[in-house]
Amino acid sequence: MNKIQLTFVVLVLSVLSAQAQNFSKEFKKVGKDEIELTQYAPDKNAEAVVLFDFGKSYFIRSDNSFEVIFERTTRVKILAESGIKWAQVEIPYYQEGGVFEKVYDIEAFTYNFENGHLVSTRFNVSETYDEKLNNSWNLKKFAMPNVKEGSVIEYKYKISSQYTFNLRDWEFQWRIPVVYSEYEVKMIPFYEYTWLLQGANRFDTQTSKVEDGLENQFGGVSYKNMVHKYIMKNMPAFSSEEFLTSINDYIVKLDFQLAKINYPNGVSMDILTTWEEMIKELLKHEDFGKYIKKTTKLAPKLLGAESSGLKTEKEKFDFVLDYVKRNYNWNTYNGKYASKSPNKFMAEKNGNSADINLFTIGLLNALGIDAKPVIISTRDHGKVKYNYPYAHFFNYVIILATVDGETFLSDATEVLALNNRIPSNCINDKGLVIKEGKVDWVGLECMFPSQIKTVIHIDEPADGAAQADISIAATEYDALYYRNNYTDKIETIKKLIETKDKSIVENSIVVENQLLVDKPYILSYKQTVEPLIVNEKMYVSPFLNEVISDNPLKQKERTYPIDMTYPKNRVFVSTIEIPAGYQIENLPMEQTIKDPLFTMSYSATAEEGNIKVSFEYNFAKAVYAATDFSKIRFYFNEIVKKGNEKIVFSKKTAEVN
Repeated sequence: MNKIQLTFVVLVLSVLSAQAQNFSKEFKKVGKDEIELTQYAPDKNAEAVVLFDFGKSYFIRSDNSFEVIFERTTRVKILAESGIKWAQVEIPYYQEGGVFEKVYDIEAFTYNFENGHLVSTRFNVSETYDEKLNNSWNLKKFAMPNVKEGSVIEYKYKISSQYTFNLRDWEFQWRIPVVYSEYEVKMIPFYEYTWLLQGANRFDTQTSKVEDGLENQFGGVSYKNMVHKYIMKNMPAFSSEEFLTSINDYIVKLDFQLAKINYPNGVSMDILTTWEEMIKELLKHEDFGKYIKKTTKLAPKLLGAESSGLKTEKEKFDFVLDYVKRNYNWNTYNGKYASKSPNKFMAEKNGNSADINLFTIGLLNALGIDAKPVIISTRDHGKVKYNYPYAHFFNYVIILATVDGETFLSDATEVLALNNRIPSNCINDKGLVIKEGKVDWVGLECMFPSQIKTVIHIDEPADGAAQADISIAATEYDALYYRNNYTDKIETIKKLIETKDKSIVENSIVVENQLLVDKPYILSYKQTVEPLIVNEKMYVSPFLNEVISDNPLKQKERTYPIDMTYPKNRVFVSTIEIPAGYQIENLPMEQTIKDPLFTMSYSATAEEGNIKVSFEYNFAKAVYAATDFSKIRFYFNEIVKKGNEKIVFSKKTAEVN
């Protein structure tokens, strides 16, 4: 057997050996294989691995109805220090109005092998705490104790739920590998569900059978549970990187939706609706369609004489949007239903996104503007699946307005955006227009580019140091990002831009147009520059590390789109004074790329004691197909390489008389 064959056999045997390890699937019974595991063979870079993940949903009697009980038992091996973060456990639970969920029976252990013995550390349940995500969802959170590289952690808990509309979904795939994942659902004949498997064509194992044992009784009906079991093995880690809407769009998971209720008296009610029915329900809903109508009736009292002099629809539209943005505050919670009445909202002057945008629609309608609500799913919530009319796909509402014959989208929660723009987190495929008599979808994509232009002037170095003037001008969504994150607060800006390699000159930071949203956001400052000098040669980076220095796309291949949210244009212009006593030894070469997907141009010229370097690139689309991944990855490589090239100066040689 030659060396190549031997290497192949050893590799195959090592992988088979790892897969053949007998990991225990019983809570509180940790075996030798789990303790001795130091590397997961199918993914040697994995920082942790899920050894097993068991889920179970079943129904129990509650007065004259049912509750759903969800149980979960999970075991994770921590393989590297970076994997310790998987010991931070988060349990989402639902609570809205009279519907609530309760997390209970939490039990958790950390196992370490110390001084030749297996040591278990029990988690103290009193150390859990709750975090409110929005009006509907909360997180029960806790950190596992005594966790380090090599630890095995396991935990289990139960959730009781009155919310039978959705059985809990199940994610077979994590951001780390999963050795074994199983979900068991015990169905009763009174509720019928449809299910949707995302990210895979089939399960490794799927079984259905009638449960053994005695029959149950409810409302005079005898029945046995139908037990469905779904199993996936050796799931690879979901490797997500930049330019992804939500992991929820692509991860392998199982989702259930209530389709029909069968009552003991023989009457049945279909729950799985159509888009037409969903629209009808929303229009007559107290906290949606009726909320808009109530607001329209209140408008004369609110807007009064101020609106009487407005002539054009554009004037009326801007008046209403400016009025709402000026007088009402978003509480940062998303929602597709209003959380309070219009009168209460007016009194308290704050609310969720639906309170604000449905209120705005009512005021616009009162002034004769054709404005309609559009329900959407935000980027972090995942994409809507248009073949399945599930209400839970949506979590937000925005405004569709027709003004002087032009139709555009709007959102009154985003105070620092133009009135005819929606927040970037709302740019997510399509939204459903809520209007009578027609199912209509509107595209949420952004077709126009946002630009950041960086202009730099580097003075002639003196005593090995120089000063640079930097001006950054941002438009559209890039400007909105700067306005929301950098603001015009000097200390905030300084913390964001100053690093150990970047020293800002005191009192040099200036911001323009923070509140003038129709103009570019401009940030100017001065920084000190210390060129690298080696063997009497000076190396100067013309763009002072303002260009990205690392390719954000690190995977070799990708099966999902590259979603940049909006088209991006970046311009860099640098002027460098040639230092006294030096001459130019090397200028970067010109380069041009012209492609329907991407353009790039680079030039460097010397004239009258200065060097001028110009660099511009443009991603023409907001979303690129997975088939374009290799091209986009190549373009990023070119940006990194060209944008970080240095100009080289060498010492002038003394002239001989």
